[in-house]
Amino acid sequence: MPDKITIELFPAGNGDAILIDFDSKLILVDTGYVSTFREHLKPRLKELHAQGRYLSKFIVTHIDADHISGAISFIKENGDADNPSIIGIEEIWFNSYRHLKLKEKVTGTFDDAVPDIPISGGSESLNADDDEQLVSHKQGTSLGSQILKNKYAWNTSFKGAAVKAELPFQKIGNDDFKLTLLGPTQDALDNLADDWYDYLKKIFQGQINEDAFFDDAFEKMMEEMRQEELEKIILDQEELVSTTGDWVQDHAKEWEHEDRSPTNGSSITFLLEYGGKKLLFLGDAIPGQVENQLKNLMPEDQFPFEVDVLKVAHHGAWANNSPELLKRIRANYYLFSSNGKRHHHPHYETMAWILKGHGAASEKTFVFNYKQGDRLLEVDDFQMKQEYNYKTLWPDVDEFGFGTDGYIKLTLD
Repeated sequence: MPDKITIELFPAGNGDAILIDFDSKLILVDTGYVSTFREHLKPRLKELHAQGRYLSKFIVTHIDADHISGAISFIKENGDADNPSIIGIEEIWFNSYRHLKLKEKVTGTFDDAVPDIPISGGSESLNADDDEQLVSHKQGTSLGSQILKNKYAWNTSFKGAAVKAELPFQKIGNDDFKLTLLGPTQDALDNLADDWYDYLKKIFQGQINEDAFFDDAFEKMMEEMRQEELEKIILDQEELVSTTGDWVQDHAKEWEHEDRSPTNGSSITFLLEYGGKKLLFLGDAIPGQVENQLKNLMPEDQFPFEVDVLKVAHHGAWANNSPELLKRIRANYYLFSSNGKRHHHPHYETMAWILKGHGAASEKTFVFNYKQGDRLLEVDDFQMKQEYNYKTLWPDVDEFGFGTDGYIKLTLD
């Protein structure tokens, strides 16, 4: 009999930090912020290291701060890959500046004349050890720089090139388990490269090369650009109080438009299969891209795609999910990783689309790693659970808010 699968969601604020444990293997997906790593992930990883365990894969899905910030501190503090101070890592999956195809990028390094670049906002969380709002070609503060410096196996499953999905889909693993990579596609990476190229052209007048400086600038400037993108798309929609007593009916409105962020579009998304179980992790992916990949994965008459676990895209944001996509995927467990403070994730629309799309025909469970005060009270309504055949799992927090808010562990036997 295969070992059970456990999934731990750590307190990552509005971000992701997820540890998957199966078949004596460990996969870490994102790290949340620096505080997530230092206060929660680091002690857990050191505990596993003491047991002789190591990470088979450390997957950093994309470069948003709520997914990558803690990773920089993790690799920096873990030190040399051959003598890790926290835990061993067999391979890291992460797409950085060096994996993008850019026009006019040449080999070589910059000289001392390269100017430091001020960063106006959003970058503090990327590196808590560096309070200066500058990107310097001497810093080496990015995740890419730390991976190289400490000699980790980086995207080795892809021969050191970008982690990207190609047809036929690449399946990584063995007879016991396999990972099927669904995203990003080359088109998604090209969109990210186009945004970055335009930004670089303004600053460097075409001087674009492979100096490690660009790894630092890429991660930090992309976070700044991400803040600008968030201002263009309103994710904080007003949450209406149910007028009919049926929050699903009230919130299952028409889909407006999908997230167009190149950073979210570049998310590493994958299907993990083990012991007859299927777990689908969507990062912050864009729904149209995921739907297209699912259509490439299986014929139309095999939908809905049955999985045991779905890590809902972008913490349940309505712009990263759609009624059509959520009809195509039917899960036993839907994971929502968010404290709800920044953009009110998960959005009621997303949860309503899940329940409307599959009705009461099959039981499903919403898994939350934060209680979120009173914001999700309607979701926990007994009558609604009966009508739409769903359950809820919450972190172990008492009436006074004490406990492990932000952390929850799911076990699949």
